[in-house]
Amino acid sequence: MLPIAAGELSVVFAERGEIDFTGIAQAAVAALGTEEDPTDLLLALDVRLQHILVDEFQDTSGSQWELLKRLTAGWTGEDGRTVFLVGDPMQSIYRFREADVALFLRAREAGLPNVALAPVRLATNFRSHAGVVEWVNLAFGRVFPAAEDADAGAVPHSPSVAHHPARLGMPVQWHAFVGTDVAAARVAEGEKVAAIARDTLASGLTETVAILVRNRSHLDRIVPALKKAGVPFRAVDIEPLAARPVIQDLLAITRALSHPADRVAWLALLRAPWCGLTVAELHALAGSLPDGDDGRATVWELLGDEARLARIGVAERARVERLKRVLAPFVQGGSRGTARARVEAAWLALGGPACLAHESDLEDAETYFDQLDALERAGDVADPAALEEKMQELHAAPDAPADTRVQVMTIHKAKGLEFGTVILPGLDRPPRAAERPLFAWKARADGTLMMAPMRAAGTAEDAAYDYLVGLDEAASRHELERLLYVAATRAAGSLHLLGFAKRGLRDGHPAVLAPRAGSLLATAWSVARDKFEKALAESPDVAAAPARRAPPDELRTVAVSALDATVAEPPRADAPAVSEAPPSIEFSWVGETARQVGIVTHRWLQRIAADGVEGWDAARVAALRDVVARDLARRGIPAAEREAARRRVLQALEGAVTDARGRWLLAAREGAVAEYRLRVASPDGVKLIVIDRSFVDADGRRWIVDYKTSAHEGSEPERFLDRELERYRAQLAGYAAAFPGEAVALGLYFPLMKAWRELA
Repeated sequence: MLPIAAGELSVVFAERGEIDFTGIAQAAVAALGTEEDPTDLLLALDVRLQHILVDEFQDTSGSQWELLKRLTAGWTGEDGRTVFLVGDPMQSIYRFREADVALFLRAREAGLPNVALAPVRLATNFRSHAGVVEWVNLAFGRVFPAAEDADAGAVPHSPSVAHHPARLGMPVQWHAFVGTDVAAARVAEGEKVAAIARDTLASGLTETVAILVRNRSHLDRIVPALKKAGVPFRAVDIEPLAARPVIQDLLAITRALSHPADRVAWLALLRAPWCGLTVAELHALAGSLPDGDDGRATVWELLGDEARLARIGVAERARVERLKRVLAPFVQGGSRGTARARVEAAWLALGGPACLAHESDLEDAETYFDQLDALERAGDVADPAALEEKMQELHAAPDAPADTRVQVMTIHKAKGLEFGTVILPGLDRPPRAAERPLFAWKARADGTLMMAPMRAAGTAEDAAYDYLVGLDEAASRHELERLLYVAATRAAGSLHLLGFAKRGLRDGHPAVLAPRAGSLLATAWSVARDKFEKALAESPDVAAAPARRAPPDELRTVAVSALDATVAEPPRADAPAVSEAPPSIEFSWVGETARQVGIVTHRWLQRIAADGVEGWDAARVAALRDVVARDLARRGIPAAEREAARRRVLQALEGAVTDARGRWLLAAREGAVAEYRLRVASPDGVKLIVIDRSFVDADGRRWIVDYKTSAHEGSEPERFLDRELERYRAQLAGYAAAFPGEAVALGLYFPLMKAWRELA
């Protein structure tokens, strides 16, 4: 079954033009062949490679190990070629990426199959001061296992010696919360974290402060406490984009314009700051009436119902009528133009930027528009749920306050970094419960693989499966020890550890109960227990949290005067599709097909520039034949025109990568961008411009280049190119105006003709 599933996955990847990290690693291994049957690539690399350096080797996966083996398959001890592997097995924390610390242990003891390695152990710590290093040596000497076990992923602690002397004060402090009210403990912990951060900033030290958590959800009480205490902080990859109000507003616009009957989306538009209706007003406007209303009318239709509008206040009615007036062209225009153009124009017309709280919200909005662009098919988003899922996967841009010394991030994100003060809250919080895997497997240090399927329903036990699951659970426990080690060793000067333990009874007397298994506190319990017992003796219980009041209806509205914006209307339903270029410029060839050919060509030129044009040639372009055909089909190109459109795209791409001017334009340079989007003011209002290619040359000039997929098959091609230059002169001049104060050079590039025109 597994080979069949792997084959189906490869088909899906091919259809979508995508691949995951595991697929990339497997493709790299397959590209080299085997020691008995090497490919030309492996033979070529074998001649060129003299030295291999691998950093972070403790996080090597099985496929990466196999790649290293094949690269060194033909090496001998006498040919002078060398390998240098750098890593710390105590910092191996990426099992979820298939990292296996046993491979590090194997390489240290036995080397690579064809390369002998000499281990060198480093013992000097250049990051932390002596007080922190001494505590780490003492604590993790007890937390880590005493003996090494490759199968179980057990790594003993290796003590280090501090390079920096001890600082004044307590280098490591436990802040133990003991009680029966978990909610109260979370509130108290958040306040304590904010107090530590605030006091550190006020101490006069210029060091950075990091608040590190195991999971983003563990910040539910930390972030509000920081905001309440007025502590500026920068959150790195913490908040999902979908949680940001600006993204929620944009999703509502997208869904409302795509599906007029999406009642929730339309109510969200009325609730957003540009309209700001209360729940009672929404009910008055869109709720069921006692006169037999069947509720089938859409919210958009209800906005024109005078009886409904009369049920809300005068000011509220004015905001509703403004929303209706602004959105009418977009609703009546249907699905003409791209989804991005419609949603972005509607957001600007509603006054969306005026409703933002932070500058970083603009970056989040731009990310949303890019994702909308990527998911669009034939001018619309077929599955808005997929867009929402993508927003859950991405993270909001961090706010950038003036003082960014306090940073909030996960422990995994902090790996490799260092901070003056590190705060570790929520140590008692366990991870989410994991489901039992369908297959359990274990790659052993000797290269063999053990695998067993999940036991059948109704079966009490399965020795092989249970054994492998036990090994995996042991490896997880040992990785948890290393995760705590990584978190603690980010601290250079001071470390604060916070956690909660329940208060219970033991032999009729108050006692501290052991933390839940799987938590960082349980891992460190041998070190932390006496701290919590002391906290119990000093303070029998955490004060109960005050009764929660119902949150007020903090509905934020924006003054209508602040929302005024002039935005070009979308194309009418009866109007032909147009490009983002000025309306005076018409498309040649076959109308909509030519437009889609241009879009696909532009996107692949963007991809080539991002990949590096050095890796592209005519053969690689030719290999895109099926991928380009799928791109065009998804964009609604009729089957009768699809083959000609595909040839045109491939011809344009081949022209660009085989032409000296094309390769010059696509080469990596300072400030190089592709498909660069800017909003500029114009006499007709705010307009979006898209610059195909821009970069700064060695003389400090900024080049702005537009790609043109038009071609001339008649006589006098030079006159055609000159006419095209005059045709687009005003457009290029408008692009140049978006870069005031810079020396700008302008040009048109025609990849189908391998032709170039520079604007004098």
